[in-house]
Amino acid sequence: MWQSVDHEIDVFMREAERRGACLESYPGRLHRALERRLESGELVSPLPRLYARAEAWRTLGQTERTLSMMRALGELHPDWVFCGTSAAVAHSLSVSNRLHEPLQVVTSSGARRYHGGRVAAAHARNEVSVTVSGVSATTLERTVFDCMRRHGFPEGLAIADSALRKGGLSGDALVAYVSSMGPRYRGFKQAKMTASFADPRPENGMESIARATMYQLGYQMPDLQVPVHDPLSPGRALRVDFMWVLPDGTVIIGELDGGEKVWNPEMNGGSPLMALRRERRRESRITIDRPKIIRFSPEEVGDLYEFNRLLETFGVPRDHEPLVTHSGRPHPRPRSGGGVRASMRRAHPHLCCAE
Repeated sequence: MWQSVDHEIDVFMREAERRGACLESYPGRLHRALERRLESGELVSPLPRLYARAEAWRTLGQTERTLSMMRALGELHPDWVFCGTSAAVAHSLSVSNRLHEPLQVVTSSGARRYHGGRVAAAHARNEVSVTVSGVSATTLERTVFDCMRRHGFPEGLAIADSALRKGGLSGDALVAYVSSMGPRYRGFKQAKMTASFADPRPENGMESIARATMYQLGYQMPDLQVPVHDPLSPGRALRVDFMWVLPDGTVIIGELDGGEKVWNPEMNGGSPLMALRRERRRESRITIDRPKIIRFSPEEVGDLYEFNRLLETFGVPRDHEPLVTHSGRPHPRPRSGGGVRASMRRAHPHLCCAE
């Protein structure tokens, strides 16, 4: 009997993995057998009633794990429509790791929490949905709108930028959609402001978060992904992440140091050492015209005091009052002052964005 149960589990698990999903279970003999495998360490259970092989789960990144849970939940609850940051993950947008949970859905059965509180359901009737990444989710425009109005400027901008970069959505179309939704939605002003800054040029969510943080600190928005000439290869351009050109002609270049380019074997050209050598050669060519070059990490972007000190030391120009203090608290403003403040309450502690 146990051999038959084990065979069934293996078949079901392989089929779930083929779909990129966790295996969902129902009360009964298979559930008891899955629980025994969980106790032995052979399986993991990322959510109640969902299972995956521990070895396979360890190889998945944050986005793949989230989608695996969502696909299984979609099988368990066919009436659920994923929304908010969960829908953003399904649409392959840049979502900060800390925003992957709780999973967010809309359902006609009412607002409540499911699966140990790790799935948040909101009430909605006849929500327009699309099928994307194997799950039912809100449309791209609605997804971006909800994320921009519910989350802080840096994380909302990362999602909006990636929608323009990946999703075939134009900046004008996004602004028009937000305007059409109107102020009846909580966070409308925040969404409208974020949409006005959306730009497809940042290569990843962390660049978007860095750009938004610069603006929060009162600095002039930089030009993005700017080509500079390669002195050793005429006609070939090297791109820099951020650039400011001062009135006196001084050029300041900002470069975000991403660890993935060094450690990811698919991106480092064969080894971390080769990636570091290639980056040093690139920077030596960029410096031939003697610009100022600021290098900063995601961790430095997340520390508003240190990031502000870095930008200030290198002479990055300011063009407006800061919207946050260096500790991450809102910058004091007169009562009559406009602008968006509510979403800029704190530093962002988990900045890495899953693409």
